[in-house]
Amino acid sequence: MELALFYYTLLMLLLSILVAAVCLSAYLVSHKKTTLFLSIAFAFYFFDVALVFQDEFIMRSTQQALPSLYMFVRSLASVVTGGGFITAFWVLVCDYLGESRRALLVVPPVVFAVVSVAMLVVIPDGENQRFWFWAMHQFYMYWILLYAGYRFVKQKDEAERARLWRHRVIYLAAWVLSLGILVEDAAFFLFLDIPSFTIGPLIFTTERNYAENLLLLVVGIAAVRDCFRMLSLRFERPPAQGGSKRQEQQIVENLNVFATRHKLSQREREVLYLILIGKDNQNIASEMSLALSTVKVHVHNILKKTGSASRQELIQDFWKMS
Repeated sequence: MELALFYYTLLMLLLSILVAAVCLSAYLVSHKKTTLFLSIAFAFYFFDVALVFQDEFIMRSTQQALPSLYMFVRSLASVVTGGGFITAFWVLVCDYLGESRRALLVVPPVVFAVVSVAMLVVIPDGENQRFWFWAMHQFYMYWILLYAGYRFVKQKDEAERARLWRHRVIYLAAWVLSLGILVEDAAFFLFLDIPSFTIGPLIFTTERNYAENLLLLVVGIAAVRDCFRMLSLRFERPPAQGGSKRQEQQIVENLNVFATRHKLSQREREVLYLILIGKDNQNIASEMSLALSTVKVHVHNILKKTGSASRQELIQDFWKMS
């Protein structure tokens, strides 16, 4: 049993650092901030899982139960690693939704940290304390999911709703598995009085939560899949005339959202599409049956509204948002 848990923990460490590395690679190519936040999240999760290894190493070395002072300091470390992991997702969601209010970005992680430490100080040491301490992680996650759901319900723009609706599967999975984490913790800390038990090949312990690991696996797979697609688009060589079908599909899916955010007119949207597929001003004028001077005016207005200094910067900004 112990050998199986050892390799299981190694696997979770490997997966978390692998996803972090892939997301960081995608960020270095695309400069898309969501991939940076994902990389930070999984880097924090790597250290969160490593704390489990630390506990087992100390117990094996001392052949004694972990002292209360150690557990207190260890719990504070979990506030940093677990809170850092969830906060990275919170910042990611805010960035994806276009939320930039500083107070809204800062208050949730501060509340999480303060309340988590309060659970350690106010509630006497024991299983009840451990349950409420770890429950704070889930309540923080529920806040993120509730806020994302609220923004979707209140969203009136159909293009933006369609963009958010694409992530409905992972959103529902996050709800189900997050609730599963809380149920699993409640079973161990509040109802069962044993450190571990087995069901077939699965070994359940207080230090490991399969629902949490599964949630991270689902998010990790989705992140790696999106990063792979992004890297395949070769950000340093944005879509050019004759680009791939995948590139054109990505443009069509995200064009309306990008144009709506920057208040582009219908004609400017049409010009933007042709810019994104690599057409120069002369080709755009020919395809749209417009005077070259008119096209130049449209391009100038697009650059001004999007805050881009050049066509290249405009294209890069588009792919960062997509």
